[in-house]
Amino acid sequence: MMVALVRTALGALLAQKRRSLLATTGVVIGVCALMVMISVGEGAKRKVLKEFESMGRNLVVVSAGKVSIRGGRMIQRETATTLTQDDAWAMREGVPDVAVVAPVYDGFAMVERGRVVVRTRITGTTPRYTGIRNFYPSLGRFFTWEELKGRMRVAVLGYQVAQRLFGSLNPVGQEIRVRRIPFKVVGVMEPKGVDASGEDQDDQIIIPITTATIRVFHVTYVKAILVEARTEEAIPRVAQGIALLLRKRHRIEGRADDFTVSPMEEVMKQKAQAASIFAVLVAAVAAISLVVGAIGVLAVMLLSVRERIQEIGIRRAVGATGGAVLFQFLVESLVLSVAGGGVGVFLGVFFSLVIALLARWQPVLPFKGAAVGVVVSMITGILSGLYPAYKASRIHPIQALRL
Repeated sequence: MMVALVRTALGALLAQKRRSLLATTGVVIGVCALMVMISVGEGAKRKVLKEFESMGRNLVVVSAGKVSIRGGRMIQRETATTLTQDDAWAMREGVPDVAVVAPVYDGFAMVERGRVVVRTRITGTTPRYTGIRNFYPSLGRFFTWEELKGRMRVAVLGYQVAQRLFGSLNPVGQEIRVRRIPFKVVGVMEPKGVDASGEDQDDQIIIPITTATIRVFHVTYVKAILVEARTEEAIPRVAQGIALLLRKRHRIEGRADDFTVSPMEEVMKQKAQAASIFAVLVAAVAAISLVVGAIGVLAVMLLSVRERIQEIGIRRAVGATGGAVLFQFLVESLVLSVAGGGVGVFLGVFFSLVIALLARWQPVLPFKGAAVGVVVSMITGILSGLYPAYKASRIHPIQALRL
């Protein structure tokens, strides 16, 4: 019985291919957008969590000058030269709940290996950097405190830089030149990718901060200090303690701060909020498209009822009940919507994979979204077909045959 009804419904819909196709377009777009929303939301959440883990535990970033956070990105608005390595050591000793600190100075420079020349970021820091950032060498080793104190010319290459300079060769023990200064490569960092601040951690060379500031860049200050709090609960107290300490050390009480304290939790929250706003916009598109799709299905079914009045009259004359006619038109509406939902599910999977590829996050196949999309399309079909089906079931057979 049900198979016959579906076959009849398909025949009626295929008789008006163009009209049926246009009616399902809104359902297709709505279900596709719904699946993309679920996939993007889940993918963005996983990416934020991954970035949060890669940045390090309980991390607070102290930047020289003014930094603003937009869409989860730290953007430098003003620079300053007042943040020093001594400030970092003072934080470790003078701020409660500070576990470790790592001052950082970075800048871009030309790096040579024979005839191969690349431009990359040179990051000067301390051996504590690996623990704070949860970032370790995959080949060789990191430099030591003795090498830092001795201002030694040793370098640890980012994964991408190692590939560009040495290809498949082992860089450990080889020599490179940073601003024509010879450095010995002692290690290669593990692949890391882009961090929450938007910097590619694989496109850098890490050297002792004393070597960076004195021998390479010739400065007396640092650009940032990475601070790890002992516990997650201690992060607000640590941030407040750092601000009070630096105001006192820099003698700027009553004036604007020449530094910015940024708990990475706040950066991640803003990043998650930006992803949520995007998901809400996609959801709005999905809702509008489904409404348009429902109206399209409704219009097609009303036209179908008007064009098939004589057919309905004949069926009623040979014994079909009003309920049977109502059920037939509901099945046609349901078939129309489910067909659109099926195409929408296929396109939703496709676009979800494309977005994951472009956003460089792990693909999230929206199986949950597929199930929701099918259910939503079925509900759309039933709601859109109720009135036309009811109208068809109320047609009197004698009046219908007179037309």
